[in-house]
Amino acid sequence: MIRGRHLVSVAAAAAATAALALTTAGTAHAQLVELKWATEGYFRTRTVTLTNLAPQPRRTSVYPPNGETIVIPDIRRTSYIVSRFRMMPSLSYGKVARLNLQIDALDDVLWGDNNGLSTAPLFATDGSNQGFLGGPVGDSVTIRRAWVQFSVPVGVMRVGRMPSHWGMGLLANGGGTGWLDPETPKGEPQRKMLDNFFDDDFGDNHFGSTADRILFITKPITIYRTVKKLGKVDHPLVVGYAFDKLSESPLLPFENFERKFRPFGQQGFISRGRNDDVNEHVALVVWNDPDWDKKSFLDELRVGLYGVLRTAREGSTQPSAITDPTAICGTFDGVPYTCEDTGSKVWIADLWWRVRYGNMFTEGEVYQIGGQTFGGVPFPSRNQKKEASIRAGAARFAWLTQKWDAMLEIGHASGDDVLEDEHFKQRAMHPDFNVGLILFEETLRELTARTYGIPFFSNENPQGALGLMSNGGVINANYVFPKFRFRPTPVAGLEVIGGILAAWVDTTQTDGTSLFPACSIGGACTSDGKDSTYLGTEIDLAVRASFAGNIRFALETGYLRFGGALKHQLTEASGSFTLQTSLAFVW
Repeated sequence: MIRGRHLVSVAAAAAATAALALTTAGTAHAQLVELKWATEGYFRTRTVTLTNLAPQPRRTSVYPPNGETIVIPDIRRTSYIVSRFRMMPSLSYGKVARLNLQIDALDDVLWGDNNGLSTAPLFATDGSNQGFLGGPVGDSVTIRRAWVQFSVPVGVMRVGRMPSHWGMGLLANGGGTGWLDPETPKGEPQRKMLDNFFDDDFGDNHFGSTADRILFITKPITIYRTVKKLGKVDHPLVVGYAFDKLSESPLLPFENFERKFRPFGQQGFISRGRNDDVNEHVALVVWNDPDWDKKSFLDELRVGLYGVLRTAREGSTQPSAITDPTAICGTFDGVPYTCEDTGSKVWIADLWWRVRYGNMFTEGEVYQIGGQTFGGVPFPSRNQKKEASIRAGAARFAWLTQKWDAMLEIGHASGDDVLEDEHFKQRAMHPDFNVGLILFEETLRELTARTYGIPFFSNENPQGALGLMSNGGVINANYVFPKFRFRPTPVAGLEVIGGILAAWVDTTQTDGTSLFPACSIGGACTSDGKDSTYLGTEIDLAVRASFAGNIRFALETGYLRFGGALKHQLTEASGSFTLQTSLAFVW
């Protein structure tokens, strides 16, 4: 039986509820007065020891916003401990409506970090709320998401700030929301929360996609059959639409920004109208049949298409910086264009499938991002016309038994041969889609931060080109990842997981000017070297156990042997090793 990867897509999560609304309409009135409180969540602690995170010569740089000298160190070894507390309470009003909350406390806070608050660390008493990846110090407790779900005569509505998840989580990843699949096949034991909070074979979720959204889900053929009283009512076709408000203002509060200060009582400072808003329209169609009992009650058949359209009347990163819209801002495919802000219109098409037939299993997701934008990509300059052509995908093919699983996973994230030009082809997969323990999660995360951060520090972009950093997601790479899972005994939920990851650079630079974290300027990843595009080989092993009903423990280890593409930049070592543990209390 496959475990993990049962985080519910936005369509599948609401499909059963829509059917429920139709079949229980007659009894809903009697339950209106029922208020039920429930909660789920977890507290987890992860320890990490890692060698050779960034084995390259130490150097210094100047931070433009304040002129301070910063050191970029040679990291031979790092170790740290992080924790997170997450609680997801809900208040149900009969079977008609439910209020959902997500409360995070000490969210991935680094143990013992006092953030320089104590001049004598030996006598420091209180740690700060500093996340392990740096950035601003966070709040101790945050209500990160809050949304209401309620039934309407023809479906289900969700309104509020909610998790956004689709398919395998390559594009939109909820980051572990804990939802049990409401479409669990009849007769199958209800899955444990920990399989949804901790949905990867290796590592933990740290981010999660969140949307300010109005969502409507319906099952049109089910409704038609109900109205016409046509025998079997339920049908697996699900359709939905969502409207998201992505941005109510330009992306960053720059100096000299006309709306940096918002006087009390002046609503005009909230927005200059709709010109600077970024809106998102989402449409989905899913064939959702998890009770596809062709060979076994575990069989399932799910296929879906997820479409996104993002629009903005003004796409500039800093609108007030454009003083002369008639001036020439650059060339696009050799044709000069003016600085007139033509806005943004970007589309995404995402196909996902998940099929099990007896012991055979396959799941995959592929997406394409296209369209044009004026600005909005602060690299190499904040306002420049760009055309997107970004592709990514992953697929799994497996043979599953009660005691062991054998799986082959392959993946692709398109690269960009000249990242500075007008064609934008590179963007990392979502960092909560974890592939291995070291190569993408640690090594390329650090290298993308160094490549797209430090060289592009400025008053306008104080943390560099943030949108181009991977944060641990697969970036500009093709990979092959065969894995196995072995469950020697059902006692204590013991499971052994192993895998061998091999990865290559997808797109190499053509003129020595593009920037890829494993290809420094000057031709590190050109095709003339025997293995210059090879990122490396990683061997991962994990032992997981769940006991006492609520405790989850994992011991994970991995070794990465640097390939030619990494050796060129990480010149001080030939490989990296990690040993990690994770202990969680889940309820």
